[in-house]
Amino acid sequence: MKRIILTLGVLLFLSSTYGQKKEKYQPNWKSLRTHQIPQWAKDAKFGIYAHWGVYSVTGNWDYTRPNWANYYITGYLGYYQTSQRNEQANLFRKNVGDIKKGIGYKDLAKQFKAENFDPKYWAKLIKKSGAKYAGICAVHHDGYCMWDSKITNLCAGKLGPQRDIISDLYKELRNEDLKIIATFHHGRTYKHFQNVAKRFEGKTDYANVDLLNKKNWDTYWYMGSKDRFAKNRYDLTVEFINKYKPDILWFDGGGGKFGTEKILSHFFNMGEKENKEVCLHNKGNFGKNFGIYSYENGAHRPSFVDWPWEDDTPSAIGWCDWQWNKGIKYKKSRDVIVRLCDLVARNGGLLLSMNPRPDGTFDKEQENLLLGIGAWLEQNGEAIYGTSPWVVYGEGHLEDLFYSETNPMNGKKSRAIQPNPSLFNKEDVRFTTKNNALYATFLGTDFDRSCCVKTLKSNVKVSDENKIVSVELLGYGKVKFHRNQKGLHIDLPKKLPNKVALSFKISVKGTLLERELNGTNGVLPLQT
Repeated sequence: MKRIILTLGVLLFLSSTYGQKKEKYQPNWKSLRTHQIPQWAKDAKFGIYAHWGVYSVTGNWDYTRPNWANYYITGYLGYYQTSQRNEQANLFRKNVGDIKKGIGYKDLAKQFKAENFDPKYWAKLIKKSGAKYAGICAVHHDGYCMWDSKITNLCAGKLGPQRDIISDLYKELRNEDLKIIATFHHGRTYKHFQNVAKRFEGKTDYANVDLLNKKNWDTYWYMGSKDRFAKNRYDLTVEFINKYKPDILWFDGGGGKFGTEKILSHFFNMGEKENKEVCLHNKGNFGKNFGIYSYENGAHRPSFVDWPWEDDTPSAIGWCDWQWNKGIKYKKSRDVIVRLCDLVARNGGLLLSMNPRPDGTFDKEQENLLLGIGAWLEQNGEAIYGTSPWVVYGEGHLEDLFYSETNPMNGKKSRAIQPNPSLFNKEDVRFTTKNNALYATFLGTDFDRSCCVKTLKSNVKVSDENKIVSVELLGYGKVKFHRNQKGLHIDLPKKLPNKVALSFKISVKGTLLERELNGTNGVLPLQT
């Protein structure tokens, strides 16, 4: 009888598991670390996303303090202040209402209408920028989700635009053959709002604050216990992955907590099921040699990192001007282009964040920035996309590119960021390689009739046969050259193909020397 019962048990187990295939990635680091960065992600080099959401509305407010250390984008920390002298609390009372009466962040969210958002226009503009992947912040520290969620009312589908921003944008981005990046900044949301709510505990004057009312928990998904937050964060992120199937996930600092291993295994397994190669960006959350490293504004990044990486920076000139605000100043396309050239030569790439207006349109200066980058990449992208660093990554200004910004209110310095594009000029050359060709890009064009690549002097080995057979100026054609003990001298045409940076394709006889990349000096990004 025991043998019969045991046999029946085995049969029942086998029948219940029949046809079930074990998923490739399990929610533990031993399994997750077997995931490899896809080649397309290494080759892309340039991506675009946007900080756009409820916080964009406040860009129209009459701030007197400058945006420093995310003063605007995390304004909710000030909106719920009790001080009558706090600028953000006063602005919130003026533009939204009194928190004592139950008015809160949910009511500010109603003002985010995105009424002129044109996803087709966005996608075409991003395509013209030369970016190979694109997206927006799916959810920032404020917990507002830019899609139509079944898990929370604090989302674009139910509160504010009442449309699925993510779905509409992704459709158009995919029509332009762009890979999709989704950035999640909600790892810090619990801590931020818990600290805000604690201010009002025991204060009878603030008994009606909406963050204290459990009736609002369908909206404020991050309130309550850590367990509730962790479950909702997981459910929201997995809901997003299942609905929109992004190619890249990116978690802000702190994003490695609350059981993120389960999210990553789900994401990687989604890629397997969809037969698509997915990628993770690593902002110091997940340990070394895993995913593409992401350095915010180049902070704490070595001059050369032999693991795939990118710098993340806003389109605006301020180091923390991620969201739009009136009077915002934008980077010049020249500064972004030379920065991109510098990063790619060092084995990296660039993720540039746009600053859309609250209605979903762009300032003209924002559009000009993207179009300027795209025009240069259309002509010179061969020296950027799909390239690898050479044995020497450049000449000219190679070190000490860090700089800090100064808070005009108190004179304090920002964290050190890099590179400072104002340092780059015609003396700077950056090298990349592809298909046995060497590319040399000058980060300036102020030449008379010739230029010289000093690194490529005749006694420096370029290939196993050490012979250069031709030089082509991208956007123009083949040019005359000669090589001696002072370098590779190149004759320039009377009219240069652009006024920003000149890229030369150098063809060699034999096999071009290559740089060995083994990931040994990769320094994890700071969890900013």
